[in-house]
Amino acid sequence: MTDNNSTLSRGYIVNFLRDRDSYVIPRALSSQGLLVKLVTDIYFSKGSNWRQRTFPHLADHCSSEIHPDLVEESLLAAAVQFIGGRKLSKIIDTHFLADRILAWKTASTWKRQPTDLLLYSGYARSAFRAAAGSSSRRLLFLYHPHYKIISDLLREDAILFPESAKALKSDREVTTWWRWNHADEEVELADGVITASSFSQRSLEYAGFAKPSAIVPYFSQLKANAFSLSEKMGENCRFLFVGQGVIRKGLHHLFRAWREAKLHKATLTCVCGHLDPSIADLIPSDVIMKKHLSRAELQKEYARSHVFVMPSIIEGFGLVYNEARSYGNYIVYTPNTGAPDMGIDNKSGQMVPVGNISELASALVSTNERFHFNQIDFEHIAQANRDSQWSQYVTSLIEACNTLKERSR
Repeated sequence: MTDNNSTLSRGYIVNFLRDRDSYVIPRALSSQGLLVKLVTDIYFSKGSNWRQRTFPHLADHCSSEIHPDLVEESLLAAAVQFIGGRKLSKIIDTHFLADRILAWKTASTWKRQPTDLLLYSGYARSAFRAAAGSSSRRLLFLYHPHYKIISDLLREDAILFPESAKALKSDREVTTWWRWNHADEEVELADGVITASSFSQRSLEYAGFAKPSAIVPYFSQLKANAFSLSEKMGENCRFLFVGQGVIRKGLHHLFRAWREAKLHKATLTCVCGHLDPSIADLIPSDVIMKKHLSRAELQKEYARSHVFVMPSIIEGFGLVYNEARSYGNYIVYTPNTGAPDMGIDNKSGQMVPVGNISELASALVSTNERFHFNQIDFEHIAQANRDSQWSQYVTSLIEACNTLKERSR
């Protein structure tokens, strides 16, 4: 590849499938005129009127802060995901195929418009290869922890919990060598790595990589009026879990701890778009399960709840923690998430060890007591979360990119 100094565009190409993390990184770059292209599958506002009428459920797959002209779509990647579904994906690794298609699209986009790259892990290898030897800097956003720590943590959990061992057999991130080779080459080709959490950065070191890296915790733009104390009225302490119902989220730990805690005047609601069959038999009879909620319905759950609990084994960040805090919810979390990077004080939440059922049950008991003794300051929690500023996130992201680029020259 020849040097592209003369044609290098100012800014970055970014890529990912679906509406990843509310478009936070391309939004931040776009706000500073640094987004050259976002390569994705479907971008709702870019489509024609007939397409928008046909797929109204994809209306949130866009951002008012990213102009459609800055978006390059891969409809083939979208089709693979749509046709694949859950049944076909059990036979063929359709997710991996869709990832590769988007990666190829990103490489062709870079060849037409050479610029620096800030690519999400899983979609970076093709463009990184294409940009080798050029003036373009190759930055990897490791939004998902490295597979090595994921595999080892899940195997440790499987030794202790039968449902985890059952789920492990079908977890492709643990069983597919072709994904491992791909992930490792992405890191090897990268000039620098950005993560959203200390845990994700630690996963790189755990895997034996010593790449220049930077941590830039996510920022989620939430409504200033999200919190209302009137929504919190009621005699029962309302616990809430929001996330995929899978082993990685520690939902099986939560169910076991809930049974052990035997809380007085308390409820647990779990909002799960998908529930792993291996966990289904563990659901306590008094737990309320919900799925496929609209955005408005989910906001109501956040608003009426008092405690948000997600004891994840593996979590690259966890935007749901921020969402829950914006509604004044006290947070129960583990160190294997982005929560330790959020600056959560003792009045706003507490950390529990990963996989320790007794410790988690004790946290549920103590938090329930806090509520019933009026010791949860919902207003403080909501305000502390709002103290984070969007401008601070944008500045941190740009500074991290600049620093990593300088270190790679």
